[in-house]
Amino acid sequence: MTLREQLRETISAAFYRHGLLCASYPVAIILFTSASILTCCYPLLRLPLPGTGPVEFTTGLRDYSIPSHEPQGDLERPDWYHGPPVAYIQQVLVKAAVSPWDSSLVPVDVFRSPLGKVFSLLEDIRNHVHSDG
Repeated sequence: MTLREQLRETISAAFYRHGLLCASYPVAIILFTSASILTCCYPLLRLPLPGTGPVEFTTGLRDYSIPSHEPQGDLERPDWYHGPPVAYIQQVLVKAAVSPWDSSLVPVDVFRSPLGKVFSLLEDIRNHVHSDG
């Protein structure tokens, strides 16, 4: 008997014994499997999902200073960045709210109003860059 056939017989016997165990004690196997899955998934219950709550980022004014615009080599890099030079994207944060809330509004309007402000701001930024450019 070759090694391949021995391995095949060993795997077949293991599956047969496992099948007998599951057929002999179905309730115990189902309870054990359910408990194992719930135990493994328990940490996921506290996982924050996108959109589950508001997130606010603020910058304190006490220690804030306007950054100098003197070039530091090819590109300006943050102090924590030690990799090769890359192009950085400027970020603009827009805080908007739908106020007052009218009963005729639908939940999608919560997103439409702030997005409308973002698109108008984006258009102003692009026009500014093109006019300076």
